[in-house]
Amino acid sequence: MTGKQMIEGKPDLMKRTSSIKDSDPKQGILPIIGSAPVVLVLGSFPSARARTVGEYYANPLNHFWPIIEELFGISRSLSYSERVRLLADQQVALWDMVDSCYQEGSMDSTIYEPALNDIRGFLTTHPTIRLVAANGRTAERFLKRSLGKAGPPAGVTVISLPSTSPANARESFHQKVQRWRVIRDSAVPS
Repeated sequence: MTGKQMIEGKPDLMKRTSSIKDSDPKQGILPIIGSAPVVLVLGSFPSARARTVGEYYANPLNHFWPIIEELFGISRSLSYSERVRLLADQQVALWDMVDSCYQEGSMDSTIYEPALNDIRGFLTTHPTIRLVAANGRTAERFLKRSLGKAGPPAGVTVISLPSTSPANARESFHQKVQRWRVIRDSAVPS
């Protein structure tokens, strides 16, 4: 690619970014928290479908709920409210790294000007959390930015897990289940 082609490519990117910013920023979903969560699973930002229905991992192609079914026996055929209640009973909380942003579509690569959630504050107000699991590389990158050089509070372990997004085909479903098993092993049922 020549320098001229790269320069010519920039106005298109700037134009696309400007058109995204012509709309209001997209707003995330409130966290799902039980009485004493031990594990916090952090996604990057909810998909357009998830934001529309107000449900985490609403895309039926996303592997999150099938993985949860494998790990905890929470059937994905249950209603969303029942699934999140049962997951909270397993002391697993759900949230996203991005509170609001400009975004075109649902891909993480189209997130612009993200306003990050206060994860350190969340961990302070929920001192029972011992494991924070980033769902994918974008969530991990935003989590590192949010926690800064100080890192997580004492006693809290931070890990990165393979994204459950249908766009992540680097690992099979079975491989993802094996890697995600750490959240089940860390959660202490009430």
